[in-house]
Amino acid sequence: MSSDRGPVIYGLESQGRALTARTLTARAGETDNIQFLVGTQSLKHENQVHLLEYSEDNGVLDKTVYTHAPGEIWDLSSCPYDAGLVATVYGCVVEGRVLSKASLWRLGKEDEEGPLEHVAHLELGERNVRCTAWHPGCSPQLVAVDDSNVSLIKLTESSAKVVSSVELGDKGRSCYSCLCWNPHGHSNQLLLSMDATIKTWDLRTANKLSLCVEGPHGPCVRGMDFNPNKPHYFSSCGDDCTVKFWDSRHLGSPLATRQDHSHWVWTVQYNLFHDQLVLSGSSDSRVVLTRMASIASEPLHALDDEDDPAERLPVLKDEVIARYEEHEDSVYRCVWSVADAWVFASLSFDGRVVINHVPSQEKFSILTS
Repeated sequence: MSSDRGPVIYGLESQGRALTARTLTARAGETDNIQFLVGTQSLKHENQVHLLEYSEDNGVLDKTVYTHAPGEIWDLSSCPYDAGLVATVYGCVVEGRVLSKASLWRLGKEDEEGPLEHVAHLELGERNVRCTAWHPGCSPQLVAVDDSNVSLIKLTESSAKVVSSVELGDKGRSCYSCLCWNPHGHSNQLLLSMDATIKTWDLRTANKLSLCVEGPHGPCVRGMDFNPNKPHYFSSCGDDCTVKFWDSRHLGSPLATRQDHSHWVWTVQYNLFHDQLVLSGSSDSRVVLTRMASIASEPLHALDDEDDPAERLPVLKDEVIARYEEHEDSVYRCVWSVADAWVFASLSFDGRVVINHVPSQEKFSILTS
């Protein structure tokens, strides 16, 4: 069993909040690449999208930098069916007003730095766009949340058209929102947070939102994620310093609650392949890797040194596997690699990107359970 690798640290010249794993297509040679996209947030300099490619064989991190002329990037997401297509939410000035807008862009060739190629605006009127979420399959559509509505948008090669929209019902008072699209079934359900409340939108029903959970994290829900392997299960995090795990069929109380941070928790992410592994990032500058074996799709057993098949192996308990403390500022995003189940990246507000690994002992436990 190989020894644990140290972190790989990459510094942006500007601050940053937006980080995503680049979703790779099945074209030859692409599926083995560990790639992340990170956006800058600068009021003084031209903003950029950095494409980072990590080689696990030699620990080298290569970069390609694309300029993002419209403004500071607040949200960044990679298209799941087209690796070259990304959506950004950014601040800009429109007729003397500062607004958050959203656009689709195409990345240039790797190793050829230059401006992003503009594809289409997400036309949502003179409203502030909060965030976007791509359909998890190969359907050319995404959802965007603005001050007043959540909208379903269908894409063509050069345009983006709103085909359905639902009023948020809070008269534009929501100051923070996040989105999560259910990857199971026919992908018709979305989770949407509006400040303290989590709601659902089922695209098959009438145009209305349904209350899911009221006030699960105090003043604000900061992040959510669906379990990729277990339908009906999702996680949430927020201002009460906790991560909570839910079954959407029984929302009276969470299945489990973790309080492993000392300040707001901004992001929670299930591992894409092994859902017992959960990442969280917080304003306490820490990234925490937790094992949630009790509610995973498959039980995870402890290693048995005697290798006696007659003995029943105990199920490992829920606990913190590792705390990562390479950041010195609030951690806004943690994301797992799409290409490698054991690699993840995190981003703090000071522009520090850190690439880390699941500890080798935990990896070995999963692979041999």
